[in-house]
Amino acid sequence: MDRWDWLFKKKTLRRAWHICYGCMMQNGSDTERSVFYSEGTPVQVLGRPWMQCPRCGSTNTKSLQNLKDEGSDAAFWGLEQIVRKLPRRQYQFKSKVPGG
Repeated sequence: MDRWDWLFKKKTLRRAWHICYGCMMQNGSDTERSVFYSEGTPVQVLGRPWMQCPRCGSTNTKSLQNLKDEGSDAAFWGLEQIVRKLPRRQYQFKSKVPGG
């Protein structure tokens, strides 16, 4: 795997990891219960694509790639450490949201 393939894969994976601010507020800022992994298609809200949280149904989410692009380095670094620490299957689950 050359360097560009590695960078593309890493950036693609960052787009699949999301933090849900709705879950963050409901769970008392428990980050591990607010992060999810989804390669699904985003939901269009007012013409802008948002990823819907499979736990609570909120679209108040951001991908790790968005955090990186915005320059939120501290938040990005902390979330990336959390998702590396635990297995991906812990964050992948069937949607509990009707129609999701």
